[in-house]
Order: sequence, then C-alpha cells, then structure tokens
Amino acid sequence: MLKGQLHTHTTFSDGTLTPQQLADVYTGLGFDFIAITDHDHLLKPSYMDMIQKIKSSLTIFNGIELTVHCSKGYVHVNRIEGEREVLHVFNHPADYDLSLRDTISMIAEVSALYPLDAIEVTNHGFYTPQFDTATFPYIKVAADDCHNRLGCGRGWIEVEAPRDKDAIITAIKAGHYRNRFAGKSVREGSASGIARMRFA
Repeated sequence: MLKGQLHTHTTFSDGTLTPQQLADVYTGLGFDFIAITDHDHLLKPSYMDMIQKIKSSLTIFNGIELTVHCSKGYVHVNRIEGEREVLHVFNHPADYDLSLRDTISMIAEVSALYPLDAIEVTNHGFYTPQFDTATFPYIKVAADDCHNRLGCGRGWIEVEAPRDKDAIITAIKAGHYRNRFAGKSVREGSASGIARMRFA
C-alpha cells in the first residue's frame, strides 16, 4: 500500500511551505506520493518548473486547484496529472456551507464542466461524514488541503498500486484504496463510491 496525499499548497499560491519543504515534511511523515495542487488564480510564475526541481524520494504529481464558477458562487476542483491519466476531485464540500440538496445540485453543475472522479470527505484533513454516502455517486477520498506544517498528515489515502503515477490514479478510480485519518478508523474506498469501515 502506498501512502499518499492528494491536496497540498505551497508558497507558489497561499501556502507557507516551499515545494521542497512540503516534500520534506511529507517524506518525514512516511508518505510515498503527494500531489501539489496550488490555486490557479494565485499561481506564481515557474510553478510547474519548480515542482520538477524538487529533490525527493516521493512520487510527486503535478496538480492545480481550479476555481470553478457556478450558480451558487464558486467551488474548487483539483486536477491531478499522471503521465496519461488525470484525476479530478471535487474539493471540501463542507467548506461551502450549503444544504445537501444545493450541494448535490452544485456538484451536478461542475460535473457538466469537468469529468469528476472523486469527492473529498474531509475539510482541511478532518473527516466530514455527511459527504461519505451513496448520495454522492463518486469515489470518496481523504486529503489534507494543507497550507502550513500544522495541516500536514491529518487525512490521506493508502493505495494498492505500483509506484507509478498512472497506476496510482487508475487504482484510485477503481476504488483500490482506503481513507485514513490521524487517530481514526480506516475507510476503504470502492468503485461504487460507498466506503466500508474497518479498524486499523
């Protein structure tokens, strides 16, 4: 199982850690891969070049947090790139403070613009169980959405896959992963989007 993080920020948008510092922190926490997903509207020049210059044993995905405008305002979607495969994740639905009905409607709007694969069941790494249901027909993933050192290592996924970017994305899409939360039980992913719980 590979330990991975799908949502992080650096000094190239509104984070406090440089890309290298971020990689060092997650290496120290025992991670195998991370996606760096800085905000599209805040990106500083040479973002992608800087990611390529990171010196780390981690597998590092290029990513970006897209700002998507819809009828309820705007939401965020992570686009995470492998070599050929791409993963689109609807980010932190709890952050928008909408009713369940409005959240469903908003996700439907966004899915008409982007091929959504997954929805986060965390808000800054903390579990939000109201979105971890079959009401949302997407795979459910845990993520940190870290902006500083304190936010690293709260929620993550463990993926059953070779250490290859496309293989990791393919495994996530197929539900071959489990969600983990610091000090909490394990939530296993499934292709149907319904999580199964067991205890670590």
